[in-house]
Amino acid sequence: MNDNRRKLTGILKLLYENTDAEHSMDTYQIMDALESMGYGRPDRKTIDSNIKYIIEDLGMGIRKEKGKPNRYRWVEREFDLAELKMLVDAVYSSRFITKRKSREIIAKLKDLTSVHQASTLNRELYMSNSFKNDGSDVMANTDLINEAIKTGHRLRFTLACYDIDKNEVLRDDGKVYEVSPFGLVWNNDFFYMVGSPAGTEEVCSYRLDQMRDTVITKTEAVAKPNDLSLDKYSSCIFDMTSGDTIDVVLKCKAYTMGSIIDRFGKNFYSEEISDDTFSAKLTVDASPAFYAWLFQFGGDIQIVEPESAREGFKKLLNKNLIY
Repeated sequence: MNDNRRKLTGILKLLYENTDAEHSMDTYQIMDALESMGYGRPDRKTIDSNIKYIIEDLGMGIRKEKGKPNRYRWVEREFDLAELKMLVDAVYSSRFITKRKSREIIAKLKDLTSVHQASTLNRELYMSNSFKNDGSDVMANTDLINEAIKTGHRLRFTLACYDIDKNEVLRDDGKVYEVSPFGLVWNNDFFYMVGSPAGTEEVCSYRLDQMRDTVITKTEAVAKPNDLSLDKYSSCIFDMTSGDTIDVVLKCKAYTMGSIIDRFGKNFYSEEISDDTFSAKLTVDASPAFYAWLFQFGGDIQIVEPESAREGFKKLLNKNLIY
């Protein structure tokens, strides 16, 4: 690389990393910085002519402010600060992206702006009833699922769940699932694969963070049914609504531990009652959505106390009965 090209590269690096809409560098600051970086000390006219070339010929979003000396700032970027903050917040709060991967992605996002604006991207969000799963295979599974859909092949995998002690185990004694994938759905902060199990015409969903040892088989997949709308399929999952916040004690069958952790995280008190039941103390919104969530377990999660929550559940059931 010749000397002039090296200086152009140095100027671009300086302005990109150190200037933005609120911060600028003048001609002499650029000259000093280039000298300290080992590019030699160019004269003032060379700096101004180089930046003019960068602006006019390369089309970079640098603004010149005439003065004695001239000042320059990089104002037009691929992402503005508000967009970067939104992306950082989305990455940080997404539970399927591990903590380590979140740090890696956010570090790359910081490289898209100046050092001044990058410091404002050190953001901490409060995530209620949520946690990041450092063992998540979501990103790898996403690639495999998309490849399987593209090539028209089935996927083979096992599913993970939690036992009564909150330890991860394989569901159904390590049963191997073979599924024709139809698409990916995002719902309630989880990714799901929608597909049809081999030998059936059913349409089922599988959470990507629970899929283990996923591989693409050589077996041809069945086609997605013409009447299947993934939008309508995903909209079937209800949203939680706000009610009165109360502490409840639940009596639960062992297999429900994973579902409770999915909804409320691991930070709750639980105690074993027998080999296949346990109690759980949770802080919840006593809303119809909470009672609807309970109802799906067909009595395998029961409200022990308080009595007000038991009565609220009964009233909701009675309200929906037709006599």
